[in-house]
Amino acid sequence: MPTYTLNIDFPKQDLDTLYKAGEKVTLVKQSANGQPVAWVSFYPFENNTVTWEEDYALYASTTQVQGGATIQKMSDEMAQEQMMYSFQNGNFGTPAPSGQLSEGQYGVDNQTPLAQASGLTFGLAQSVQVNGTAYPNKPINADWVPSKHVATFIPYETIKVFMNNNIEDGMVVTEIFSPSLTLTFGGSTTDLTANYNASTGSFAQA
Repeated sequence: MPTYTLNIDFPKQDLDTLYKAGEKVTLVKQSANGQPVAWVSFYPFENNTVTWEEDYALYASTTQVQGGATIQKMSDEMAQEQMMYSFQNGNFGTPAPSGQLSEGQYGVDNQTPLAQASGLTFGLAQSVQVNGTAYPNKPINADWVPSKHVATFIPYETIKVFMNNNIEDGMVVTEIFSPSLTLTFGGSTTDLTANYNASTGSFAQA
């Protein structure tokens, strides 16, 4: 599995202003299914390093999928693509190969009885390291799946990076009001740099 690195650099003179405003760097990963969730947010230094590997987990939650809600994971399981994971009794069971899943696609079968819950929130989670601090299995998307229904997820190594003062880790993101930069990793592109520009309040790819 490749390791990806995102370097995020700030001019020294801009940091005081950003801290006084409570502004954090926020990263949102893209996926084909589900509502985006703030992957990680953090107060910046002059030079910041974010790293991750192309490994994913499935998670289950009782949190409602609505803007501003913070996903609370109740169960999670490291996942393999093109495998279907049955969820019942509060946990993920042994996965089974599924010919209906394409390459890069992950599946979950919500077998929770209707009498227990009409549905649960599922999604993908991915570990990330920011400036040397590890954040294990952080949600990147969220989708409400009814009882006895199946959901599939396809993650992309595409990231939106922006500044904000009201979005925390794990929050469902329905709109991004701040200027954002979209960065695409994959193939030979494993290391990218974003530079902050105070005049635009946004980032530019180096």
